[in-house]
Amino acid sequence: MSEPRIAEERELPPDELARLYAGLMTSDPPTPSGRNYQPLVLSMRDAQGTLCGGLLGETIWTWLSVGVIWVLPELRGAGHGARLLQAAEDLAIARGCTQSRLDTFDWQARGFYERRGYEVYGKLVGFPAGHTQFDLRKSLPTSPRVAS
Repeated sequence: MSEPRIAEERELPPDELARLYAGLMTSDPPTPSGRNYQPLVLSMRDAQGTLCGGLLGETIWTWLSVGVIWVLPELRGAGHGARLLQAAEDLAIARGCTQSRLDTFDWQARGFYERRGYEVYGKLVGFPAGHTQFDLRKSLPTSPRVAS
């Protein structure tokens, strides 16, 4: 076999992404619930079907890990971000998650997350230079919220 080469790729096909995660799982420590990795993707679209917000994350072990929440600037402040986050938490609870984690920067949405029950457990000062990244977590309830 020749020496493998390393190359940057914009993305991997789903089957190759699954292969990477499957390979990683073979070296994970045994846990009672197993790794149970599942992507979590929520979109928010207007009446014409145009993307105007969304959330990207994953559930793994018993955790929701939120990577991205975005809402079109002209729609911010109307509760859409809170609705996206709540929908993700509800899906995570339905998948057996008991905790949630995410990160944000000092110029972004720390207060938004804290108002929704998230607490800072770590910070990385100087990332990027002159700023701070905050790691936040939240214990999830045992059942999804009932919409009123």
